[in-house]
Amino acid sequence: MSSLKINIPFPHNEHNFIVVSGLIFGPKRQRIVKCIVDTGAAVTMIDPDIMESVDYSIHGPEYVSPATVSGPSGKQSGYKVKAQKLLIQSAQCALADIDIVCIRPERNVEALLGLNFLKHFRYCIDHKKQLLTFEYILS
Repeated sequence: MSSLKINIPFPHNEHNFIVVSGLIFGPKRQRIVKCIVDTGAAVTMIDPDIMESVDYSIHGPEYVSPATVSGPSGKQSGYKVKAQKLLIQSAQCALADIDIVCIRPERNVEALLGLNFLKHFRYCIDHKKQLLTFEYILS
């Protein structure tokens, strides 16, 4: 088995968040989103306004179920959709048919990459080099 490593530099910021660019694919449109990598979050969350801008909604065929997420500021309610694809950095860092919770993530960000995305890759966070490395296992 071989693998492909993708290095993604992340800029320093005052809160030490790891912020990377992503691309959410909707039924008819796609949109770039700024994502915080959160290894403590179980699910990937994207602001519902962004999801609606790429044609996902609570009334669409991609709707899965209501969703509740617990965070530092309490519980938030939203809904879950099955997104066509979420891509980070390159085509090798993409997942098709991923569940995304449509809730505005805390910390006033557009999107949050949770473990339901991250678990599909080997990844390494190097804060000293400000580098996130994804390793994609080729089959």
